[in-house]
This record gives sequence, structure tokens and C-alpha cells, in this order.
Amino acid sequence: MSDTVAVIGASGVLGRATVPRLLEAGHQVRALVRSAAQAVRLRALGAVPVAGDILDPHSLAPLLAGCSAALHLATAIPKSRDPAAWATNDRIRREGTTNLIAACAAAGARRYVQQSIAMLQGGQGEAWADEAVTPVANRYSQSALDMEGLVQASGLDWLILRGGMFYGPGTGLDAGWRQAAREGTLRVPGDGNAFISLIEVSDMAAATVSALVAPPRSLVAVVDDEPARYRALFGHVAAVEGMPAPAGGGPDLWPSFRVTNRAAKALLGWRPHYRSFRSGIV
Repeated sequence: MSDTVAVIGASGVLGRATVPRLLEAGHQVRALVRSAAQAVRLRALGAVPVAGDILDPHSLAPLLAGCSAALHLATAIPKSRDPAAWATNDRIRREGTTNLIAACAAAGARRYVQQSIAMLQGGQGEAWADEAVTPVANRYSQSALDMEGLVQASGLDWLILRGGMFYGPGTGLDAGWRQAAREGTLRVPGDGNAFISLIEVSDMAAATVSALVAPPRSLVAVVDDEPARYRALFGHVAAVEGMPAPAGGGPDLWPSFRVTNRAAKALLGWRPHYRSFRSGIV
């Protein structure tokens, strides 16, 4: 391949896993960076860094010039549950997406891949939730739903990838669970019966690369094969650390989301390497 792909969020959790896979697949990569350190790292990998910010629309034209596709992988997820701490992430999803869509249209970059979240398919209880369910949003996810609407209203050849909860290298999620298990502070949310749909970050990166050649105008949930009840998931984490099963009564983080990956397998020709937390957290 000789096409050039613009990556926004190349230094983030998903971007760090995606850029090397794009290069290995033969794509040329142009990466938006906000610091010299990011530029040095990405240049060493073989990407071409371009200084800019998704919230600065004037900086996006040099990034996208000559590109056939753009990947919007940028997020700014805070650790705090304080809604005020989510303002930057909300701006990236709304204002940043608006800026990037306009820049793609101006540059003639037709293929557009948007990272989103499978939590929007939550609230279905025991039922499996596919992409046809009515999205459920809260204060932390409403901007993701707004972002999807902006993408779907664009004239681009878009794909929206609703990723499950990321775990694996660089995410901090499973590392935090493991540390809490060792310290005896891990708590199962509620009674432990709610579902969480996970995706190991390298599997999400593989799906992102596959999306560049998948049928356009598709909304796809990218999750592993086995949505987990929190009781089983946290019990496994504790067992891996040689600790007893954690008690219940912890805070409920998201509405239960038991999401199917059938569409991802069919449309992307993709299969997760880590089929469940049982092989991904060891």
C-alpha cells in the first residue's frame, strides 16, 4: 500500500497500539502531535509527526494534505468522576470532531474512522445488545453520542468503532484492579451480576486498522467474545494475584452492557486474539 493515513490521538492509549500496526500493514502514517517528545517517538517508529491540536482547526490542514483517510482516536479521559473534569474530553468529542470532519472534507480525505464507546449499548439487562439498540447515554457518555451524530451526518465514508472497556498495556485499568486485589481493596460493583464488555487494546488496534478497508457508513461494536459479570471478572483478577475473591458493594461504574461482536466479525473480518479476560489477564 502507498496510502497515507492521518492519526489524531497517536500518542494516546489506542494510538500507541495502532500506529505500529498501520506501518506494518504498509500504510504511511502522519501523526498529529502536541509536544516535541511525542514527535521524537513517532518519528523513530517511522511515522511523520505534524504539530497541531484537534481543537485548533487551522493546524489540521497540513496534517491531512494528501491523506486518504483519518483516524480520530483522540480522547482525554480523566480519572475523576467530577463532571467538570470531563470538559476537555467533551470538547474533543464535539468541537474536535467538527473540526476534523471539516478538515477531511476540505483535504479530500474520504475514509474516516471514529473511536467511540460500547457503553452506549448498555442498559439492556441480561439481553445481548447489538448496534440496533437505542443508545443509552449519561453525563459521561452524552458527548460520545453527540460525536457519533456529527460523524453520521458528514458526507465522509465513515466507520464508527464502539470499543469496549480497554484493558492491557498502557491502559492502567487491569493494573489498577490487580493492585487493588493485592491490597485487599478491590470491590465488586453492586451485587456483581452486571455485565462489562471488554476489549484488550491490541485487539482494538487491529480492528481499527481493518476499518480502513471495511464497508463504509457502518457502526460497529468492538468487544471480546465473552462479556463478563463483574463477580467473575474481579474473582479472576483476585485469583491471578493469589488473593481471595473480593467482596461486593462497590460503586456501579456504568449501566450493565452485554455487547455482541457479531457485526465486527462480519464487517471487519476481525477476530479478537484475547477472546475473554481469562486469556487477557494472566
